[in-house]
Amino acid sequence: MLSETNILIFALLGGVIPAFFWLWFWIREDRLRPEPKSALLSSFIGGIIAVLISLFFELTLYYLLVEASPYHINGFPDFIRLFLQGLTDKYNLVFLQTNFWTSAQDYLTKYGFNALNDLDIKKGFLVIIIAPFTEELFKLILTYSICLRRKINDEPIDASIYLLTAALGFAAVETAIFLTEPLATGNILDSIMAGNFRSIGPMLIHLISSAMLGIFIGLAFYKSKIIKFFYLIFGFILAFLMHAGFNFFIILNDTTHNMAFFWIACLGTWILLIILLSYFEKVKKVSRFNS
Repeated sequence: MLSETNILIFALLGGVIPAFFWLWFWIREDRLRPEPKSALLSSFIGGIIAVLISLFFELTLYYLLVEASPYHINGFPDFIRLFLQGLTDKYNLVFLQTNFWTSAQDYLTKYGFNALNDLDIKKGFLVIIIAPFTEELFKLILTYSICLRRKINDEPIDASIYLLTAALGFAAVETAIFLTEPLATGNILDSIMAGNFRSIGPMLIHLISSAMLGIFIGLAFYKSKIIKFFYLIFGFILAFLMHAGFNFFIILNDTTHNMAFFWIACLGTWILLIILLSYFEKVKKVSRFNS
């Protein structure tokens, strides 16, 4: 069995090494006018911070909208935990949630197609709706605060570079957390297989969704503020849908144990990567003149 220190080291390496590989790959796409290394590092760290913020909001939203159990907020500061428990008592959230989600599960079982019959709808809501929305939102907020609002964001392609860097920081921590369990039980082979899957699955979808949002920000780089806003909103919705779609097929695979859903998720991710690469080249050609 590995010691706790070794588990932490190997888990971090398993998350960071694939992230740095993808980062190196994409930085090469912008090698003519590379971004400052300090800005890229700041963006990467911003993605790491976004993990913690996203987790807090995911647990809060799950508590308020899905299951108001003290278990989900035990680690919160006392004043936040007491405030949320006060809301639970005031609005009888447990009763409302139980009725709503029981009805929703019954409806899904009755009218859903066979693959959804065994799906835990509460878990599905967390994984397919809450998690993609909060994660894409806070990757954007942190990247904007650290890089996009500064003068270093001086060409259309920059938004994609900074956003995908933050996404890789986010995914590196997620992967490291994911690897701790098989490492802790001594399953080194399982850890290697899990790390490989994470680097071509969840890590890649984080990268693609954030970079695609950056693409739309870049396409509107020289346009008016109102058009920039609409491009931003559309890009965010698209990033959310791509992330949610990937999670949907992965949770179907976990629920049905049908590997077809796993391969659909992986194939879809690589198709999106090809599309992203083509748009990456398009954004490079955006200029004040052709805008």
